[in-house]
Amino acid sequence: MRVLLLGDSHLARIQPDDLTRIAAEVTNAAISGSFATDLADQVAGVADLASYDVVVIGVGTNDAAPWKQVPIETSERALADAVVRLPQRIVYVASPGVDETRLKRVADRTNEVLADYSRVAADVVAAAGGSVVDTPAVLASLGSAAFVDDGVHLAPAAYELLIPAIAAAVG
Repeated sequence: MRVLLLGDSHLARIQPDDLTRIAAEVTNAAISGSFATDLADQVAGVADLASYDVVVIGVGTNDAAPWKQVPIETSERALADAVVRLPQRIVYVASPGVDETRLKRVADRTNEVLADYSRVAADVVAAAGGSVVDTPAVLASLGSAAFVDDGVHLAPAAYELLIPAIAAAVG
């Protein structure tokens, strides 16, 4: 089975050695800092797109950042446009949220807003017949230990739980 990862840093930071825990052949084309509106370029950048069996998408955390916030409707439309271009089965990895106590900016992302972006994205993917990894639920047992010091990016312990959840969704 061939799997393609697209999206933001939560997928981009999966270590090469860990990719085989998802499937035998995984290409990680996710790019740190990406928004849902970047998915079209990520899709276009994959020359052998038709050769993949499953596409895993993880976006939303950057879309919800107040200082560069993508309107939720724009994010939804961009994801929907990307999904219709993908004939493969889609797995959406929901935003893990953030550890709000560690965020440095006064006006930063909140878990409430991130949940809204994830809900909309999950609806888009489910409507296309895809599946969703409920990342906050997967990581809940870790609490704030799921995040590195910036409160946004995932700690190694989080990947130890998230990677098997992605693998199970990929099938």
